[in-house]
Amino acid sequence: MKSEDRAVLTVSSFVAGLLAVDEDEAERLTREIQSNRVFHDSMEAKRLQPAGQRVPRASVNNEVGTILYAICRKLQPDSVVETGVASGVSSSYFLCALEENGHGRLHSIDYSTWEPETGWIVPDSLRYRWELTAGRSSEKLPSLLKRLGTIQVFFHDSEHTYKNMLWEYQGAWETLAPGGVLLSHNIDFTDAFPDFSKRVGARSWVFQNLGGIAKPLLSANDS
Repeated sequence: MKSEDRAVLTVSSFVAGLLAVDEDEAERLTREIQSNRVFHDSMEAKRLQPAGQRVPRASVNNEVGTILYAICRKLQPDSVVETGVASGVSSSYFLCALEENGHGRLHSIDYSTWEPETGWIVPDSLRYRWELTAGRSSEKLPSLLKRLGTIQVFFHDSEHTYKNMLWEYQGAWETLAPGGVLLSHNIDFTDAFPDFSKRVGARSWVFQNLGGIAKPLLSANDS
């Protein structure tokens, strides 16, 4: 990646840079979710429930979740697509943003041998905006993107192989609306994210192991 893309970013500076907004606005959006006690208390209540056969699974941290929320709040998407759910932390932040927006749906694909526990942490009050599809992204993503036609936010967090990551990015990019955002978790696993950024000629932004690319808006000559 370019050296400026590797600058140390805060949550708000990542959001501001990726969305080309004032950092004050980005900070307002991050504070909004950080101070949402109803949301955080709902997730904490889920964590405190008896685990039973639940198996701990890796998920995004609260800083990355805050970024997902802020992006969703700013873009006001009709459709968000994510591949990979695990416990559902990322799903919860997306759904909370959609609820605050008052519209939009989250479409998630997850392949897991722990299917009963997929998304266990998602607050019950937010689930009505959520469509969860069981299966591999390689099998389910093309038909989902075709059905939706256009999406505004895409988040990769499924199988982190170079081939799969690059394939998901390409399919999502073709469906992504101008001004929409492609996000990827665990970009440090392979070179797929920087390679794709170069392929599409777009600046990439990095926070911890999260990468983001905004699809350029159409110019007057393109419309």
